[in-house]
Order: sequence, then structure tokens, then C-alpha cells
Amino acid sequence: MDASDRRGRAAEEAAEWWVLLQGEVTRREREEYVDWLRESSVHVAEMLRVAQLHGALEKFQRWSEIPTAGGGTESTVVPLVPPTHTTSSPPLKHTPRDWRLAASVAAALLVVAGLTAWLLIGLRGQVIETQRGERRQMALADGSVVQVDPETRLKVDYEEHTRRVELERGRALFHVAKNSERPFLVRVRNTTVRAVGTAFAVEEADHTVVVTVAEGRVAVLNEPVTESQLPDTASPQKTAASAVKRVDEAPRSDKPPSSGSAATEIILTANQQVTVAGVGTAEPVREVDSARVLSWAEGRLIFENESVERAVSEFNRYNRIQLNVNDAALAQRPISGVFSASDPESFVAFIQSVAAVRVTRNATDDIRIEAAKVDQQQK
Repeated sequence: MDASDRRGRAAEEAAEWWVLLQGEVTRREREEYVDWLRESSVHVAEMLRVAQLHGALEKFQRWSEIPTAGGGTESTVVPLVPPTHTTSSPPLKHTPRDWRLAASVAAALLVVAGLTAWLLIGLRGQVIETQRGERRQMALADGSVVQVDPETRLKVDYEEHTRRVELERGRALFHVAKNSERPFLVRVRNTTVRAVGTAFAVEEADHTVVVTVAEGRVAVLNEPVTESQLPDTASPQKTAASAVKRVDEAPRSDKPPSSGSAATEIILTANQQVTVAGVGTAEPVREVDSARVLSWAEGRLIFENESVERAVSEFNRYNRIQLNVNDAALAQRPISGVFSASDPESFVAFIQSVAAVRVTRNATDDIRIEAAKVDQQQK
């Protein structure tokens, strides 16, 4: 679903909510409405548009003169607004239901106004962070959508002429709304990915940056890393802190900053991938099956001749239940298969079907896998 489809669906939902708010609204419906607003800034924008349109129509004084589209020579007038009378009318009496309706609408508008203020002011420096076992999908203010993997942290900072995202760790898939006048920039360490309207993923892991394009075309710019910027493998906390510092101190411009050395620009199109090493050097561009490589965004893990240790590490990122392999030979055994990221039990069953293992569970439901011991006396 592209940005226009998402906005169209949001507009329909906003209209439905507006109609619903005109009647009796239960507590549960109010809570669902607030949750719907909080899901996306696009929902807030469409609700404001509906409210503005409704207000403009209420101010239109000539509703009663609008003819219906009939086939006859005489037009039929639909009296949508009661005619005014010269005689004075009795004062209106407000029923308790009227006051409840007014309160519901007022509360809804206050929520919209508050979220709009957050959208216009608070979006600068908005941080999206996920923990182990947590995945999120969010619509950004421009209609772009980001799918965030577990253990990921990124910062959204929209400016007048640019849309910026700083990925500090983890990986995310971006479906970028097209806007040729406002490029979409994702910066990771010394690498910047520039797009206008496309779908691509960026991953930061083990001091490397991996960019994969699913649709469209992106430019990847990477700068050589100076000796002072090289990762300190002996101190992971120091490395993380320095990486964040470099991101925060990056010059704010429409173009990636330059440290004096020439930055390399790599153009990627659909089904292409590039890896930038920690020293700032890029490997050759690879042709990949982006649907397979990015299957994690759909909750699937695909392994092809990957070690059991690597597969276990991936499953542990997506689940509360943790897997633990206590056998070096088993950990290095290559496996291939397609699994649901949220179903570690199916992976355990697969391991039991291809290897002689013993599976035990502790009080927290964590799963320990080890090679089954052979009774030497039975030989």
C-alpha cells in the first residue's frame, strides 16, 4: 500500500469517526478513537481536515437554495437548513444528551489539537525505540511508513526542506512518500542514504551498515573514517557513546557532511544491496532477492546455510522466550529453512527433527538445547 492509499484509507476512517462522534459514544469507543489518533500523525491530519470541512459547510448560508440533480425542467430544492422566521422562537433547551455529545466532541478536538501541537513541534527530535521482542510500524508526518525491528533506536527530525532520520542501532524498513522537493535522508555512522520516494532498509550491526533497496532508487554516500573514529572493540559502551556523539554533532545541511576526504556515492536500485564496513569502505554492490532479505519486516526469518548459533541469536531478538545452545558443534551446524519470527517452538522442533538433541526448559520458559549424550555402555 503506497502513501496515497494509506492517506485515502485514513480519510475514510476519519469521516467514519466524525459521524460516530455525533451520536452516543461509549467509553470504549472514546478509548478506541484516542488510540486511533495516536497510531499515526496522518490520522490526526485527516481528522483536522474533516473538522475544517464540516465547519466550512456549517457556515454556508445558502444550503436551501441548492437544487438536486433532477431530469425535469424544474429544479427541486432540498431544504437542508430550516427556514428563518420573523417571529421569535422559543429558547433552545439543551438535554443531558446534548451536553454529553458536546463534551465528547470537545474532548476529541482537544486530543486532536494536542496531538497536532506534538506533530508540529514535538516531531523534531522524536525518538522511536524498540526493546527485545518488540516490533513497531509507524506512519510519519509526511505519509511515509517505517517498520522498526526489535532492539532498534532511531531519531526522526523533519525540517522545512529535508526529512531526516538518524539510525543509532538496529534496522528499519522505510516506505518513503514521494516528495522531490524534500529528500528523505537516513544517516548511520558515516553513511547517508538519500531517497525521494522509494522503499529501502537500513541496518546497523557489528560496526557495519547494510542498505537494501526494495523499490525505486537511492543514493548511498559514505565517508572514509578517520583513525579517531575507528570503533573501540575493547569498550562497547565507549563505542556506542562515540557513535551517538558523531550523529548528534553531524552538520545540519541538505547534503551529507564532508570531512575533507571525498565521499563515495553509490547508486542502488531495486533488489540491490551494499555493505559499508566500519572503516568506511564499501563492498561491491550485490544483486539480492529483496523480498527474501527483508522478510523480517513481515515477521519471517529465512535462513540459508546459516549456523544454528546465528539462527538462535535472531530468534532471541524477537521473543521473550530465549533459546540457549550449549554445544559448540551444534551451534556451528548449518541449517536452512523459513520460520515465523514469533514462534521459537517451531524452530526447536525443527532442530529436534534434524539432530540428536536434548531440550530442557527452566522456570522462565527459556529453552536450552544441547547435543544428546550417548550412553557409552550401550555401545
